Amino acid sequence: MAHGKFRRDSIHETPDVSYITNPDVAHEESDVAVRPLLWFVGGLTFFTIIVCLSMYLMFQFFKGREESQELAASPLARQGDERLPPEPRLQLAPRWSVEVDGHRRDLSYGTQSNYVPQPWSEYLLVNEQWQRELKNYGWADEQAGTARIPVERAIDLYLERHAKPQPASPQGPAPAAGPQPANPAPKEQTPAESSSGQQPEQKHQ
Repeated sequence: MAHGKFRRDSIHETPDVSYITNPDVAHEESDVAVRPLLWFVGGLTFFTIIVCLSMYLMFQFFKGREESQELAASPLARQGDERLPPEPRLQLAPRWSVEVDGHRRDLSYGTQSNYVPQPWSEYLLVNEQWQRELKNYGWADEQAGTARIPVERAIDLYLERHAKPQPASPQGPAPAAGPQPANPAPKEQTPAESSSGQQPEQKHQ
């Protein structure tokens, strides 16, 4: 720096390279060729559709061939619930149910059901029925006319009926028995007239 002014060096100046020429090296006119990419995407999509359609038709062909070769089921074969084992069945097994309030509640596990039962679901349902029977009025035997009352009310009635004192007996003490002879006289037996002399008749002395 001289006299307060900056001095430009030759290093900060862009040299003139216009005289340099290379016919094998040149810059690209466009960044990406769009048309080849569109052809590639279209061909890939078309090929994917052809493959999926071919697989679908092939599986339909195999399915139809297997169904045509499948033998018809015997009319004597068990179907539906007939194929299930006799009760009692395992918990969560098909058709596992419990009877509550005179109705059967299905507790079997099903993949299409929103309700997923648990092994203790049977106890919960039965215990709920027991609580309703203990705390509410109902029929124990409707045909016989026997009703059921809550257990708390039954306890109160039992205490009311058995808490009263027993009344005293109005009769006095029983008279004492007289002295009995030490050796009572033997009884004499004689034939009775009504039995033609066969049945003896007792006579006291």
